[in-house]
Amino acid sequence: MPEMDPAKRMFHIRDDFAKRSSSYEADIVNIVPNYLYMLEAAVGSIPFDVSAAIKTVDLGTGTGSLAIRVKDRFPNCHLLCVDMTEGMLNMARERFSGLDGIEFLQKDFYELALPPERDLVVSSLALRHLITDDDKRTFYRKICECLRPEGVFVNADAVLSADDDIEALYERKWRKFMLDNLNEKEVDDAFERYRREDSLPYLHDELKWLSEAGFSKVDVIWKDHMGAVRWARK
Repeated sequence: MPEMDPAKRMFHIRDDFAKRSSSYEADIVNIVPNYLYMLEAAVGSIPFDVSAAIKTVDLGTGTGSLAIRVKDRFPNCHLLCVDMTEGMLNMARERFSGLDGIEFLQKDFYELALPPERDLVVSSLALRHLITDDDKRTFYRKICECLRPEGVFVNADAVLSADDDIEALYERKWRKFMLDNLNEKEVDDAFERYRREDSLPYLHDELKWLSEAGFSKVDVIWKDHMGAVRWARK
């Protein structure tokens, strides 16, 4: 698709998610292969004591699927939930009703100033909306800078393969998975949104960018075809 400026593109993405916020929770498990396994792998990799009051940021909270799993495992954590869509944050607010230590912030990534001295930053299916490679590199530096020493960043999202044949395999597997759950039009719509809204990184590039951003240890702790959980410690 033709490049557009970040503000205009983020407006279109925000508008799309606003329209889909009420159905997103039910839809996502039919669109993303192994979605729940990926979230469990991400949360299971967080290396802090479960009683610790870790200061956490969830980037692109959506309806709160990843955030609630973090809160369940670390009930004393302080959690800042960031999303660009008010409708999504309202769904997350409802999900967290009655729980302490939760804040919500409506911002897109191009406007966001991350709070300092965080122990943990997590994200799922969100940083793909940073448009260019330079945007991603810059944002990873911001994440690293906001973390305390030994702080951790966990990102659960899709990646591109460096090989065209393997990338074609990823897409065939993805289409087959969706066709088991959705009709042809719904699958075509999901692919159209993917082409229009998402900018996935190559996995080997992203691991290099994380190291260049200042992370001392970088790993992939779960991967299945295009889905991957990337892990980095400051």
